[in-house]
Amino acid sequence: MDRRTLLLSGLASLLSAVAFPARAQAAPPPRAVVISGGTEENSRLFTESFLEGMRQAGQVEGRTVQIDLRYSDGDPARMRALIRESVAESPAVLVVAGLIAARHARDASTTVPIVVATSSDLVDAGIVKSLAHPGGNITGISDLTDEATIKRLELLKAAIPGASRVALLINPEFPATPKIEARVRTAAPALRIGVTWLYASDRASLEKAVDSLAKAPPDALFVTDSLAVQHGAELIKRATVLRVPVVHFWPGTAEQGALLSYQADVQDNFRRAAGYVDQILRGAKPGDLPIFQPTRYTLIVNVKAARALGLTIPQSLLLRADEVIR
Repeated sequence: MDRRTLLLSGLASLLSAVAFPARAQAAPPPRAVVISGGTEENSRLFTESFLEGMRQAGQVEGRTVQIDLRYSDGDPARMRALIRESVAESPAVLVVAGLIAARHARDASTTVPIVVATSSDLVDAGIVKSLAHPGGNITGISDLTDEATIKRLELLKAAIPGASRVALLINPEFPATPKIEARVRTAAPALRIGVTWLYASDRASLEKAVDSLAKAPPDALFVTDSLAVQHGAELIKRATVLRVPVVHFWPGTAEQGALLSYQADVQDNFRRAAGYVDQILRGAKPGDLPIFQPTRYTLIVNVKAARALGLTIPQSLLLRADEVIR
């Protein structure tokens, strides 16, 4: 190549660079961090519902949003640490589930947008100002734990009409516990039910509380806290060995052997949480998005578990059930 050709080639390259500058690298999509209190396995039903909700809202993972799923594996200390670590990364949105996780998230940040995928008593616990106008950086889904608890107590009496003594397992660290206790103390006498109070705040105290029932087994074990979700299968197994039926509040526990479960549609809650995330990614402020209160609850009755315990569920209750496990 002669000198003239070389100069012309260099000039052409220079003009090309000026006319067509290198395309700037596209910015990464905003990031939503979802923290589950359980394991990846036992959270799959709910995380899949959340991802489905994101797709329904028009969000495309990897293109319009990056979704990080994180699991605390039932460890409260790990949950707190994950929330702090996630907040420090300044995600576009942080998604948590449960009242205790919501409280940790509130304490960790007043600026990162937070969506509570499912919880109870967000107003009473001081997490948000009101259902219609949450204010601050938090919104999501919230039911009323005490009202649902009393409904489960009524369903227990309908399932076992002769029940007169129930062991109620609660977590003293759960923010709604005082409210639950007050409502149960008022409602139980009208149902002619005496209540034995069991307290547990970790796996060891949970096992100890359930095993203590061996001395005088109650007519049923009644659970109200997320601690009984993380260790639900083990709790049900221990109670069943003692021939104590379990009344639970979480999806899937009737399938694990509980006598009955009664709960809001948690899968729908997670899909709705995705809708909140979508609105925030599009510019909405969490404090302007009203809290959603579930109105549809699902009753599942396990006739197979009842039969194994020598119980017969009244037909009137079976007709009310959304699902009967036979």
